[in-house]
Amino acid sequence: MASKTSNEAVQALRQQQKAEETALLAVLGAVGTVEQARQRRAAELAALDAAVSEAEAGEDAALAVLGTLMPADRAGRLAGVTPTRMQQALRRAAADTVTGRLEALTGETAAVRRRGRPPGTGTPRQGRRGVVRVEAGSTTDDEHHDQQERGDGGQGDADDREHPAASDDGAA
Repeated sequence: MASKTSNEAVQALRQQQKAEETALLAVLGAVGTVEQARQRRAAELAALDAAVSEAEAGEDAALAVLGTLMPADRAGRLAGVTPTRMQQALRRAAADTVTGRLEALTGETAAVRRRGRPPGTGTPRQGRRGVVRVEAGSTTDDEHHDQQERGDGGQGDADDREHPAASDDGAA
């Protein structure tokens, strides 16, 4: 009798161990599947983020070109974006891209205009030698240093040709 009870107990233990082993293998398989899904999701999100960034850069460039060819507020209304979004596009757009597109559209060489300059009156501002000026993404450290030395906050000498400098003796 004791051996029959012992045999049943051993058999029950073996069944329990087999059930535990099967459940453990199922958990390990599920964990592996979840990890693979997470890795796929991360890769797909990275690809989607890159696609969104590329699309935003294209939108920024297109808005910046339009905002350079006409007043930014009017360009923003035509494009259906807020003035804030338009200004953001003018700041973020790559100057080389905007310059290239402007050259392709207008046939003129475009010079980069420093950020912070007030927008024109509706037509692109003409610099020296008939060069169209473009909103830039940002100033470099050297440009910022030059602005500080001049004390003009990025205005450069655009107004010098309109208003000759007064002499030191106070006469105009």
